[in-house]
Amino acid sequence: MTNQTHFDAIIIGSGTSAYYCAIGLLEGGMSIAIIDERPFGGTCALRGCQPKKYLVANAEAVAGAAHLVGKGIKVAPETDWAALQKLKNAFLDGIPEEAEANWREKGVATFRQRATLSGANEVSLADGTTLTAEHIILATGSTPRPLDIPGSEHFHTSDDFLELPELPPRITFIGGGYISFEFAHVAVRAGAEVTILHRSAQVLKGFEPDIVDVVVEASRAAGIRIVLETSPTGVVRKSDILTISTDSGESFETDYMVVATGRVPSLGMLAGDAGNVDHSKHGVTVNGYLQSTSNPAVYAIGDCANAGLMLATVADEHGKIAARNILGRNKLKVDLGKVATSVFTIPSMASVGLTEDDAKEAGHDFRVNSGSTTEWPSSKRIGEEHGAYKVLIDNKTGLLLGAHLVRHNAAEVINTFALAIAHDIPASFLAEFLWAYPTSTSDLKNMVR
Repeated sequence: MTNQTHFDAIIIGSGTSAYYCAIGLLEGGMSIAIIDERPFGGTCALRGCQPKKYLVANAEAVAGAAHLVGKGIKVAPETDWAALQKLKNAFLDGIPEEAEANWREKGVATFRQRATLSGANEVSLADGTTLTAEHIILATGSTPRPLDIPGSEHFHTSDDFLELPELPPRITFIGGGYISFEFAHVAVRAGAEVTILHRSAQVLKGFEPDIVDVVVEASRAAGIRIVLETSPTGVVRKSDILTISTDSGESFETDYMVVATGRVPSLGMLAGDAGNVDHSKHGVTVNGYLQSTSNPAVYAIGDCANAGLMLATVADEHGKIAARNILGRNKLKVDLGKVATSVFTIPSMASVGLTEDDAKEAGHDFRVNSGSTTEWPSSKRIGEEHGAYKVLIDNKTGLLLGAHLVRHNAAEVINTFALAIAHDIPASFLAEFLWAYPTSTSDLKNMVR
């Protein structure tokens, strides 16, 4: 603990965007304080990307073997949920303590308390301490969107699912976004009976609908029940059974209920509006430099800023940009280009650039290369029965406008497409390049000819 109360910069939050911002400011010689009411490390490291992939990797191994039963594999493996959780928790063990210790070794003051902006350049901590700084960086991330219906005390979040010591026999996910689909694939491969309830006719909005359709087919084939145009209106517990009533009149029984209707920016630090920071349900209102439009002392980065997709990669870049702008008097505007994103279902879905509807709306003259991948050797040798691609190519320039995949290793291959879009590499170059063969990446030559 330090007795210092004034700093060049105070960062509220300790996740990935905070990390990159703090490193940049330290290199610029600034004195820094980092405040977080939760364990240091942030959502991605502790409650999202990294621990989730431990569960996903297990599900992929189980599914991969199951796809080959009768095709070289005799019996599919089964998940040992307790051992899987032990493996995941061993990875997480000590991360917050190590992260906080590392900051202190770098000369950063750390505070494990709730923080509130109490003035334009002032932060008040829960214990009554007041800190001031020339710059305040908000990096508080996002939290699960609440669902306010009768019986909400029975709801669980994705954070809770990650910590389940035992897997319930029946699990229902509310919402048709990436969190529901990823965890549904984990749960069904681990032996649970899984249902997804979604309020509209289209799940996984924002992704190419043709590719989403294949994800839905693969999900249903795996045993996931997907119920569309249905919203919960109330939940009642009787003994150990939850009964979900819906606006369609149908009811569903389940043992465990995860509400995953999206995430919203964490803006509790703005309570009372003493910091004069404009914000909305979409996050802190910032200019192109990630600076608050109403308080020039404040910058917002990552999920809590209204400045792009809620992705770890976007948060990383926000942190770097904000640090450079604070040190260099706002010279670098946010321009993230085309950011690749993945949904870790089985098979995984990945996307970068424009969808077909986006390209039409923008007036591009383009062609669409699309098709199934299930007859390709790379799919047949692993027993993959669901796979597709859709690639948009500008007819005038030959450059890629967008790429959308669902198949084994799609989350890796999409990075090659993203690199090509970012650096104006023509589709013809990708088609003729001598890729290592046979690999998932070498298959992309079939998608861009």
